[in-house]
Amino acid sequence: MIVTGDGLNNNRGSGVDSTKSTKKKAVAILLCLIFFGVFGLHRFYVGKIKSGGALLLISFVSAGFFGVIWGLYDLFTLVFTNNFTDADGLPLS
Repeated sequence: MIVTGDGLNNNRGSGVDSTKSTKKKAVAILLCLIFFGVFGLHRFYVGKIKSGGALLLISFVSAGFFGVIWGLYDLFTLVFTNNFTDADGLPLS
């Protein structure tokens, strides 16, 4: 049953911002700093499971070399831009 106009699904005043992710940017940065993001922990945190797994696999195969490059790129993106998003495409809060 769909009811419209009753205001039950209205987020105004509730403190919920639907344009921002619930994931924190500071936590993602800290996770990315661990071994320069080689393990992809920051990607798993924001819900990007496939790219986190790819990063982990690439790091394992290349003895960490390409994982460090990818991790440093992600770290730069996290710190200096707002382009790093969660799995739903929302910018981190």
